[in-house]
Amino acid sequence: MLSHKADEFLGGAIGSALEHYEPRHSQRAMMSACSRIIEEGGTLLAEAGTGTGKTFAYLVPIIRSGQKAIVSTRTINLQEQIVAKDLKFLAGLTPFEYVIAKGRGNYLCLRRLNAFRPSNEQETEEYKSLLRWASATKSGDREDYGFIRLMIWDEVCSDADACSALKCGFFKQCFYFGARQQWEKARIIVANHALVGINALLERDVRMLPQAEVLVIDEAHTLDGVLSEIAGVTLTDRGFDRIFNKLLKLDERGVYKGLLGNSPHLFPAVESLRTEMGILWIHARNELKHRETIKGECVLKERMQALITSINELIEKARTTVTGLFKEDDELELSAALGKLKAYAEGMEAFSEGMADYVRWADIEERRISLRMSPIYSRELMRNSIVPEHRSIILTSATLSVSGDFSFITNVLGLDGAETLTIPSPFDFRKQVVVDIRKGINLKEERSAEKLSAVILEEAARRDGGVLVLFTSREVMKRTWELSAEALGIMGLNPMMQGELPNRLMLEIMRDSDNSVIFGLDSFWEGVDVKGDALKCLIITKLPFEVPTEPIVKARSEEIEKRGENPFYEYALPRAVLKFKQGFGRLIRSKRDSGRVVICDERIETKAYGRKFMESIYK
Repeated sequence: MLSHKADEFLGGAIGSALEHYEPRHSQRAMMSACSRIIEEGGTLLAEAGTGTGKTFAYLVPIIRSGQKAIVSTRTINLQEQIVAKDLKFLAGLTPFEYVIAKGRGNYLCLRRLNAFRPSNEQETEEYKSLLRWASATKSGDREDYGFIRLMIWDEVCSDADACSALKCGFFKQCFYFGARQQWEKARIIVANHALVGINALLERDVRMLPQAEVLVIDEAHTLDGVLSEIAGVTLTDRGFDRIFNKLLKLDERGVYKGLLGNSPHLFPAVESLRTEMGILWIHARNELKHRETIKGECVLKERMQALITSINELIEKARTTVTGLFKEDDELELSAALGKLKAYAEGMEAFSEGMADYVRWADIEERRISLRMSPIYSRELMRNSIVPEHRSIILTSATLSVSGDFSFITNVLGLDGAETLTIPSPFDFRKQVVVDIRKGINLKEERSAEKLSAVILEEAARRDGGVLVLFTSREVMKRTWELSAEALGIMGLNPMMQGELPNRLMLEIMRDSDNSVIFGLDSFWEGVDVKGDALKCLIITKLPFEVPTEPIVKARSEEIEKRGENPFYEYALPRAVLKFKQGFGRLIRSKRDSGRVVICDERIETKAYGRKFMESIYK
């Protein structure tokens, strides 16, 4: 029986290899449930509290089963953590092949690099650096190059539209197809949610990921958002400009460059379309409101339909008059650019017409405009294209239920009938955490940032360890930062704000010190793993309710109202509770950790629904 084999391996080989190993009842309970699902088939939602050891709980049964598995997590950073830490350790005890899988844009394309011609000093320096790296790297993975931003990466990375696969002279050395071969051979492939979602949208004969009996979705509370984005349409002014500049652009001397730089008969059509598109973005800025749902007929529909005709006419002209006249590399790049232009037109068609069960809106920012359309729910993609491909599916996270009720997540993902399991955290939050609720701070009121700043300075003045301050609003975070940063520095502390440094670097600094104060937004509510004195105080500035006018939130609320139910209790509250649990879980990462959680939102005590938040922590 698989459960017995897994239990023996955990207590034997793993227990002997790990210093200070302690058997955890919670880990064994989850491992037993995962073993049964892997052995018998089915879908399991396993909520495993912080400290359960959930990664081993699903990896050990997979390894002992001999089945092929895809493990998906939220980010590339978490992928690398599972590979470099957990799988490396386990493979040292019982040999098996494992590999990390990323989208092809993460891999260098040797053909495109070889064909690239720099046009300025910066591009020349980057090109030389990439040539040196290309001769030394075994993976061609962008992550292995380092944190340095590369302006030319999009011009030299692997691109499905610019790939001739087996016909390419560099195919045998290709980093991407080399990675694909490793995916096929490996027993365990560690992917991310975006790659799993994109793969599910492809026709079966062109899918990137190999078939696998088992699919594990780790950090499953984030899956819905990723799938909604993957299955939607995003049209940006910058995206269009990138495609067009690839085809034709004026250099600093006023000379036309680009793939169509030697095709003057196409210049008028390209420039006319560029102007037409520019007018569309002006109208979008003037006629659409930022993140307001577009219902009924879109005010831009007529202009978009005219643009679609112009785009298709340009593609046809280019294909009939210049295709076949270029060198092979330029032919591939031209075909790719025209393919992307065609996809842009198709996206515009879908957006202008709208689709049932999708929501449309515009992001109108100072330097960027996006037209967005996403499915209200991602359940169809999950039900029809992901679940049927695997015999056993395990979805796990520290936050899948509201006080043991999984109905929210099962409804959002369309997983009715899935088995559920709640494994409580082995940590004693009542003993390890002091909760302090501050009253009189309403972030909608004037001078609220001053009150918030005073709380942060008071907590930081204790000087007993690092502080993480979680915000729900960038504007509030910046205002509070302006009031606090200088004073924190004078106190000898090291204040850091999200956006000024890479998140990973900020966390590395915090782990190596006991005087860091991080101001963070959404991405710091989860995935932060800092132990001991490096993090002693967590400040939650506001209960993390989503903005009710956000397009997807609004669309889901309206759908719930149509069913005669209450969107606050059915959607807004469960969503906020799950996010709160994620944030709260940042503080205690081991049985030896202790600290304070300061909640600057009195609604947790004064509102009837407030008890749901703390109940979710202690249950």
